[in-house]
Amino acid sequence: MILRAMTLQGFFRIHRACNVAVICLSLVFAEKVSAQQSRLTMLDFSTGSEMEDYLRVMQIAGKVPLYPWSIRGFSRREITRLATADSTGPWKLRDRFKTSPVTVGPLRLGAIFNSAYPYGANDGPVWAGRGLTSVVSGGFATALGPISVAIDPLAFRANNTAFDLLPNGLPGPEAFNQGGTYANYVDLPQRFGNSPYSRVDPGASSVRFDSRFLTFGVSTANEWIGPATEYPFLLSDNAPGFPHLFLGTGEPLNIWIGRLHARLMWGKLYRSDYSPVTGPSQFAFDTSAGKVINAGTIRLAASGEGVFLPRGIPGLELGVARFFHVPNTATEPSSDFWTKPFKVLFLKNEQAQGDIGGFDNQLASIFFRWVFPHSGLEVFGERGFEDQLYDLRDLILDLDHEREYMLGFQKVLRNPADHIEVLRAELVNYQEPGLARDRVEGGIYYHSTLRQGHTNRGQLLGASPGVGWAAASTLSWTRYSSASRTTATLRRIVRDQRGDFQTTGIIDPHSSDVIVAAGLERMRFGRLVDIGATIQAMQDFNRNFSKDVANLNLQFTARLHAW
Repeated sequence: MILRAMTLQGFFRIHRACNVAVICLSLVFAEKVSAQQSRLTMLDFSTGSEMEDYLRVMQIAGKVPLYPWSIRGFSRREITRLATADSTGPWKLRDRFKTSPVTVGPLRLGAIFNSAYPYGANDGPVWAGRGLTSVVSGGFATALGPISVAIDPLAFRANNTAFDLLPNGLPGPEAFNQGGTYANYVDLPQRFGNSPYSRVDPGASSVRFDSRFLTFGVSTANEWIGPATEYPFLLSDNAPGFPHLFLGTGEPLNIWIGRLHARLMWGKLYRSDYSPVTGPSQFAFDTSAGKVINAGTIRLAASGEGVFLPRGIPGLELGVARFFHVPNTATEPSSDFWTKPFKVLFLKNEQAQGDIGGFDNQLASIFFRWVFPHSGLEVFGERGFEDQLYDLRDLILDLDHEREYMLGFQKVLRNPADHIEVLRAELVNYQEPGLARDRVEGGIYYHSTLRQGHTNRGQLLGASPGVGWAAASTLSWTRYSSASRTTATLRRIVRDQRGDFQTTGIIDPHSSDVIVAAGLERMRFGRLVDIGATIQAMQDFNRNFSKDVANLNLQFTARLHAW
């Protein structure tokens, strides 16, 4: 039984209490909300936010103009254009969007409870451990012509109650890091120490210049690469945003055969206190001995992504992106670092240019998104690669080498005047491919040289399921009405796999660690307070390759306004 680790009576008691709380708060704060909905500011449209998701659905429904969604976060110009176009959708953002030169954002409060083990994804800096996690954020935004400033910090505190860990054989703080195979090659703690864990993060803060042709600035906000709604390969809001410089096109540029939208980014990534990498912040290599002396607790990051919108094919986006983890040497950032996004694709050509160190960790992806507003449908997909391909022949012969793929769609089911219903499905897969029978496969999101993986402050920068070999799928139904949103979700997450797949097959009945979860979300607007609640019941089959463990995940959010 999915909830056999807890009594049914206890589960239903918690469920009823959650529903009663949501109903009571809805009645108190959201009566007749169609005439009293809260105002919105720029700070409500951060990457992966509720409002950003809503605008994407409105685009699929034909209520917001077509615009590429594979490079985010959006600028002030882009948000204003999209939000003010929504005059007929259920939430009618045009009537609620506040565009004053100085705006104070809402105070956002949140509480997350996990009964048995940590669970959470795409929640930015927040790490929701076992027990109660409290979150608070808020800030302001201002603009003068094309220059804008946003200050939007976030703070959280996780009670971080103890639970069983997968042993990794490491001493001291590193014992809390990823268990099993990857403990020495990725900074992904199972638990952040043995006491309450808290952080204050700058959140979605930025200083930027935005015009029709050019955008640039400095930011700590999360960026999102690719069309995925939940499981992008390169960048998502699953980890804290990192400080970075960015440069790109303000809007897609007309190049006659279509339009081109692009962005470059350079930043700095940090470790957690439980990383396998300790010591100096800089990378050091002993050339005479041919070995790494220090991996460096700080890494540099560089990325480039481009989206092409073909002429005459409305709604189609074709994209390519690269992300580099770069050693933080004493000479960095060098001229080579700033040109890293334009680095030659194949390792063979790189070596021909004299770069034989191979210290960078490169991830790359190609993706597409196609929107059909008249049909209320969008389809999207991505193919990612963790390891650098040697040459074109390697690409043709071994296309599955250290690969990831993502597929998804969203379909508007009903689109009357007062509400919209949408069905969404998405899957990501980077489990061990059949190619492993013939070629050594290293796995996804970790690196044997820099040894911190595709992470920032101990959380994965890309898809949330896990490191090495993992997968996930989501099926959800959402109803947007004039004052609320209701979502029902089913998820299956393959956290990890082990076993000798190459010679003996899977002989261990506990060799796959898989979560199955069912959830219900409810969000409702009020004049002064917007409230939301989520309940998810899940079973982790073979947790840490051992016994089955159930978990109850409860979330409550409140968005308080000063007007």
